[in-house]
Order: sequence, then structure tokens, then C-alpha cells
Amino acid sequence: MRMIKWFCRLGLVVLHCFIMIPLYAQLGTNILPLRGEPLLSGNFGELRATHFHSGIDLKTGGTTGLPVLCVNDGVIARIRISASGYGNALYVEHPDGMTTVYGHLDRFNGKIRKVARELQYRNESFELDENVRELGLIFRKGDTIAYSGNTGASGGPHLHFEYRDTKTENILNPLRFIAIQDHVAPNFRKLYVYESDPAGRLIRRRWDVKALGKGRYDAGRIKVSAGRVGVGAYITDVMDGSWNKLGVYKLTLRSGQAERFRLVVDTGAFDKAPLVNDLKDFELYRERSETVYRCFGNYIDRIPGISCVDNGYLTLNEGEEAEVELKAEDISGNSSVLRCVLVGGKQHGKKEGKVLEVGRVYHLKAGPYVLELDSCSLFTVVDSIATVDSAGVFVTARQDVPLWVKALLRVEGEYWDARMVLARLNAKGQWEALKTMREGNGLCAWVNMLGKYTLLIDSVPPRVEYGGMINGSLKFTIKDELAGIREYRGEVNGRWCLFEYDAKTGTLTCRKNEPAFVKGQKNRVLLTVTDAVGNKTRREIIVN
Repeated sequence: MRMIKWFCRLGLVVLHCFIMIPLYAQLGTNILPLRGEPLLSGNFGELRATHFHSGIDLKTGGTTGLPVLCVNDGVIARIRISASGYGNALYVEHPDGMTTVYGHLDRFNGKIRKVARELQYRNESFELDENVRELGLIFRKGDTIAYSGNTGASGGPHLHFEYRDTKTENILNPLRFIAIQDHVAPNFRKLYVYESDPAGRLIRRRWDVKALGKGRYDAGRIKVSAGRVGVGAYITDVMDGSWNKLGVYKLTLRSGQAERFRLVVDTGAFDKAPLVNDLKDFELYRERSETVYRCFGNYIDRIPGISCVDNGYLTLNEGEEAEVELKAEDISGNSSVLRCVLVGGKQHGKKEGKVLEVGRVYHLKAGPYVLELDSCSLFTVVDSIATVDSAGVFVTARQDVPLWVKALLRVEGEYWDARMVLARLNAKGQWEALKTMREGNGLCAWVNMLGKYTLLIDSVPPRVEYGGMINGSLKFTIKDELAGIREYRGEVNGRWCLFEYDAKTGTLTCRKNEPAFVKGQKNRVLLTVTDAVGNKTRREIIVN
């Protein structure tokens, strides 16, 4: 039997190879993955909270269920189903060495859906991440491979679409392959100047800009402290027929006749995602919802598409002037220019207090806590803080400071209770459990922020609520207040049954036509939900 299965699998691979031969010989122009005029709600390389946007987001009119088309001949290489992230997603490999990715899908094409369900039942898991290349799921350009949706970490119905280099897995700007109509130039909203004190702390100042018309802006003469100066700008862009704010495609900074900084958003790499907080102003992004591009940074030249001189910084002596020009462009060639003159003034005075410098290793200690910073953790110089307050909170910064390379948070002592977790105070003022590991008798967790941390006990099991039968499906809501849901298992009449999970709403859905249900009799449904520290909740119901 095993030998027969081996020959069947070999036959599929050989058949796949023969089928793909004409595909490699019939390369054509790629089409759009949705019918109709494309409108973007997000573009490639946008500066997001924790990463650069890896594709484009295509609007679907606020609805789900639009046919998603294969943009060129190809084979389904990977099927991924997740309660978060891209939700239901397909990866299609094409003969030209490219892979296209389609995310937040509502459902797959019937043939693909059948394969996905078989794999889910084989694995007894809703979550799925399988290489299916050898199954020979071949599609031609224009074939419907799925239907648009709102699954995963989606803020509303849309199609997330990517191009990747199949060999390197580097992400590529989809708008280099498909065209959109755009006649609107980027808009300079504000100018920011970042001065440095003698210890290297950044001091940010905000300046209004004047629109002169025809894509020209001016910020006048700006007096700055002598020494090292960085320049940033709050820039927005839109496209024809859409109000959504988009990122810029190209940004350059010139001082006099010399180019000091250049960004061109053609490609990206997933391992460079944390560097987004060297390019953008993290505090303004969080506090004012402003996407400020900083044309300087200690690691900024490691971001794909960026080249700069002296890390993008300018240096001015007292009384010295520098003519500065910022030029922002979109991928359609629409451009805007902002000009100003920086005038060197007196240097900032020395500020008391120790600092943490870029490029050094630090161990911040207070009470039982230790935070170990890598030499590449800090983007900029920050105040050195390490204290435990009266509530037992370990404070390493007055407000959150993003890190490039994660730091290791340790708490030393004897912590035998398996329900103990390290937690971080988030931007909403709520404690958020970290993925906590045991290290001897102590605990540790990787963190990507300087901020406030503490140790908590999670003794509350997950909450499970039955919402009834809706449109032929059982609906449950599950939630855990601290550690978070680790896993769930649904059984019907003692057999594993597929429950589909939407993490953003905490909703579990089980269709009554799943094979474990028996028509004409009472069915015993058992749902077991476990949080990250092992607290469990079981909910049993009987349905006809």
C-alpha cells in the first residue's frame, strides 16, 4: 500500500512538470486580481505600526465575495489558513520566477477548498500552512481561484495582494507589474527638524509649510541648533477616486547640490520589518496618527531602497546656512517639492542624567528584573531608566521606545506557579501578556519596546459563550483576559470537527453540515478552550 501511494505521488509530480511546460512557454502580461478599475486602500512599502506594508490593498466596495483572479498562469504552491495575519491566503507560483499572494480571502475555489478541508481534517486543525505544489493545482490567467473577504487581521473587506521573488522570497512592488490611474501628487503636511543635544538625544521641532501651488511647498528660514540635524516630513498621498492615505514611492533630500538621502520603494525583505521605526517617527505615528518620514537614522541604510550620506544627517556650524529640498513622488511620476533654509544657531546646553547610547550592550537592572539590550537594540540615544515603582512595575522608559533587535526581559527568583506571566503596559493602559518562558526557577520573555513591565498571575480561565444557531452554523464567542487563547478543540459526538476561528472578533463558527453531525438525532457538541498558561474552559451543548 505504501509503495502504491509513493508511485501515485511520483506520478503527480511528473504530470505537474509536463503540464507546466506550456505555461513557461506562454508568458503574457499580468492582469489585475480583481475585475474593474483598481482602487487602493493601501500601497506597497507604507509605514505601518510594526512593519513595511508588503503588498497593495485593493478595495472591494465594502463587500466580500468578489471573484479573485489568477493574474498569470501558475500553480498553487501554498495554502495558508489563519485566525490572524492574512487569514485565508493562497500563494501561486508563476513560470516567470514570481509568486503572487492573495490574502484575507473569504473562501477558496471549490477544488482548492476541497484540498484545504482534507488537510484540516487530516491535521485536526483549523490553522493550516501547507506546501501543496506537488498536487498539481494548475490555474490559467483569469481563472477564479478564490473570493475576496475579511478574514485574519483585516480592518475591513479588501484583497491583500503581493508579488514575491520565488527564489529569494523578497517582496516586490506590485505596481511595477500592474498599472493604476493616478494623477494626484503627494502632499507635504508638516516639516520636522530633529536637533541633537551634547549627549545625542533627539529634540524634535515642528514647522508649518506653505503650499505655493503646482506641487511646490515652502517652510521658510528655520533656525536650528549648531551640530547634527535630521529632517523629516509628514507626507500623505492619495490616488484618483480614493480618499485613503498612501505611502510615498520615492523621497529624496538634497542640501545645496548634494543628495543626502534617497528612498525608492521597489522591494523589501521581511527580516527588515522592525527597521520601519528608524524611518518613521514612532511617537508621532502613535500619538498624532502622522506618518512622518525621517530622512536620517543610525541603521536607515540597511532598509532596502535607501541610500544616504552620513546616515542622512546634516551638520551645521553656528551662523552656517543650508538650503534643503525634499522631493516626494508617487509611482505614476506625480511629484511635490518642499524647500527650506536651515540656519545654524547656538548649541543646546548639556542636560543632566545618564543616557543609553546606540551600538552598546546594556543590562538594565532593578529589583528582580533585568532587561538585556543587544548592541543593535536602540535606534537612538535615550535616557537611562531602570527602576521598580511602588506597584512593583519595572520601568525602563517614561513612554514606549521601539527597539530594532529584541531585548530579553528576565525576572530572577523562584516562580513555581505555572500561571505566572510577564506583562507589558500597552498604549491603551492595559496589561498585555508576553510570551513567557521558564528559565530555571525564573521567567523570561523577548520584548520589542522599552517601557513598563510587571509579573502577573493569570488564574482566570477563558470565557466561552454560545451564540446559538445562525444560518445553519453554530456560533461561539471565546475570549481570554490576559494570557490569550493558546488552542481550542471542537468535537461533535466524540469526533474532531472543524470550527473556524476569527481572532479579531473572537468568533468560532461550526457548520452543521460537517460530517460529525448526524441528521435526525441529538448531537453532543463539546468545545474546549485553553489559554497560554493552561487554564481551560469546557462548554457542552446538545443540538438537534
